[in-house]
Amino acid sequence: MSWSAAEGSALRRHNQFRLVLRAIPVALLVLVLRYVVHNTLDLNGIVTFSDAGAVITGATIIVGLMLAGVIADYKESEKLPAVVGGSLLSLDGLAVSGLSVKDIDGSWVRPRVAEIAETVRGWLHGRVSDEQMWAAQATIAPLIVDAEKAGVPSHYVGRLLVSSSDLSNTLSRIQTIRNTSFIRAGYVLMVLLVFIVLALLVIIDFTSPIMRWVVPGVLALAYTYLILLVRDIDNPFSGAACVDLTPVDVAADALSR
Repeated sequence: MSWSAAEGSALRRHNQFRLVLRAIPVALLVLVLRYVVHNTLDLNGIVTFSDAGAVITGATIIVGLMLAGVIADYKESEKLPAVVGGSLLSLDGLAVSGLSVKDIDGSWVRPRVAEIAETVRGWLHGRVSDEQMWAAQATIAPLIVDAEKAGVPSHYVGRLLVSSSDLSNTLSRIQTIRNTSFIRAGYVLMVLLVFIVLALLVIIDFTSPIMRWVVPGVLALAYTYLILLVRDIDNPFSGAACVDLTPVDVAADALSR
């Protein structure tokens, strides 16, 4: 299925609010449980906000450390789609240019590169498996061989091999980032601490009648959103925090014309 750059951009705009929408039910659940504990069961004076301050601070530190760690990988990942898109365009441009130097028709090159580009784009958007992507990538070597047999000069062939290598290395790096989770033990501790904070928000007492609902609701929303954000950024090639895949979309669109 074809996937245009405009459709990819629209999907990313839609995903921007997905994490907030997923966090809202948790915040509402905390408020409902607070009502049951404090109004229905009349269990007041169990824990004050100052008593829970140390636990909330500890949870904040752990979440911050995890977020900082995944953001480091995210910043690297932002550069990779441009490398993929540039390599795909280079394969087409170099092969066609090399053939045109010898006055040889290179119209057969673009459809083959376009098929590879569409498969890579589908893989990045989660519609194509790793095996299908690598099977498409493996067709680059025969394409370069056919171009050389057709008469492409050797210096063009060398540059084609460099572009093919850059593409393969980048796709391999993307696959590693997608399939590797950031510090699993850190995730366990983060989830545990956030769960404890949410439980404390249910039973904590506040002196202000308004703040006893505002503070738990806001903190529950914030902590839930942050834990979802950390998990989402850990895989920067899918989800609400997906890196900009426009360079690959633009390259695939250009090659399909």
